[in-house]
Amino acid sequence: MKKIGIIICIIYLFLSVSNMGYSQKNVLHLNILEPGQPQLNITLIPPIFLGTQKNYDNSTKELVDKFYQIFLNNLSYLPFLNLINPDALIGGEKINGVTLRDIDFGKFALNKIDLLITIGWKIIEKQNIKIEVRTFDVYTPSLYLGRGYIINKQVHTYLAANKFCGLFMKKLTGRSGFFQSKIAFVKRLKNGSKNLFISTPQGYLQKQITFLKGIVLSPAWSWDGKKLAFTYLSNNQHKLLIWSADGTIKNVFIPGNTIISPSFTPNGEIVVSSDMKGNPDIYLLDEKFKVKKALVSSWAIDISPSFDKKGDKMAYVSSIYGNPNIFLYDFKNKKTIRVSYLGKYNTNPCISSNGKYIVYSTLTDKGHRIVLTDLKTLEEKIITNGPGNDEHPVFGPDDYFIAFTSNRSGTYKIYITTKDGTHPRVVNTGEGEATSVAWSKTPF
Repeated sequence: MKKIGIIICIIYLFLSVSNMGYSQKNVLHLNILEPGQPQLNITLIPPIFLGTQKNYDNSTKELVDKFYQIFLNNLSYLPFLNLINPDALIGGEKINGVTLRDIDFGKFALNKIDLLITIGWKIIEKQNIKIEVRTFDVYTPSLYLGRGYIINKQVHTYLAANKFCGLFMKKLTGRSGFFQSKIAFVKRLKNGSKNLFISTPQGYLQKQITFLKGIVLSPAWSWDGKKLAFTYLSNNQHKLLIWSADGTIKNVFIPGNTIISPSFTPNGEIVVSSDMKGNPDIYLLDEKFKVKKALVSSWAIDISPSFDKKGDKMAYVSSIYGNPNIFLYDFKNKKTIRVSYLGKYNTNPCISSNGKYIVYSTLTDKGHRIVLTDLKTLEEKIITNGPGNDEHPVFGPDDYFIAFTSNRSGTYKIYITTKDGTHPRVVNTGEGEATSVAWSKTPF
């Protein structure tokens, strides 16, 4: 993980304003957290060779083509962009170069394109490839965003494309994190075990990080992205395990037969549900992983804690009214409110980092569906429609994207949607069932 971080620091460089030729202007901005945002028309021109060498090998061009395909796929995750195929443009896609002075913007304005992206590339020393990416505001016209990257292996294509798209989304919406984050999920292997994997939200750079013989459940990231707490079921015993980025796994002993749904507070403490006194209650552990105190304790089942970024609010599930429902505890005001009213079986809450929304799973007559609740108005909205079951939703680091588990294809897989439920996309996790996604706020 550290090596990848070092690589991206090395390959990432600014193309200065003088190199680009024109100054940047912040002329476009979208508030994606508010309803009714229009789509921007955008087109991406295929890569243009800027060098003089004609003897580069096929592997060099393959890396550039790979970068282009990843970049194109990344843009398709943004529902506020209407991606226009350049082949469909009146007047064709041809441009004379990749800088502002090389482009006839009138043609793109005629096609009602708002943003134009160009990719230029050339070979520099030691067969390294320099890729230049520029986004232009067509109607000004002006340079909107420009960056350059040095790549020489396939992993760089993923890192560079994600880096630029993260910067692009930040500049366009003021929100970032999707392209510069990682997910963890549970995957069933051929030997019957269920183990933890990590990848980017699109499924890039997938890596298995646990190799246990039993079943892994309910992974949860620490807020700094350096640890994963999870339940491990082996020989009919529940254990709380903590994976660290250096690859070590710590076994934490907690009294009780059922140890489930661990979560991290923003200051790094662990909260977990245990049945040490009968029915499961929610407990806070101290720095030595000993039980410090009960946060929620009742005769009912209390599980699945989730915290906002400030640590002021905790969402959780309780059967205090008979059926499982979602509740919110306000630590400042020491007040608990019921959040879910749509169904009689509501589980798996996740509160957004800004504390404004909760997503959870509700059981309907057509299967489980994902519900979004606005905590200011307490308005509830079902944002997925199956088919099958949609479960275990989690917010991404930008509070805009949501990941969830669904068997709509016949096998449980991870899907990505937005808080409005638009454009659900399956994450390429490979063969086998993939469930229980956790989303880190930090880069892969």
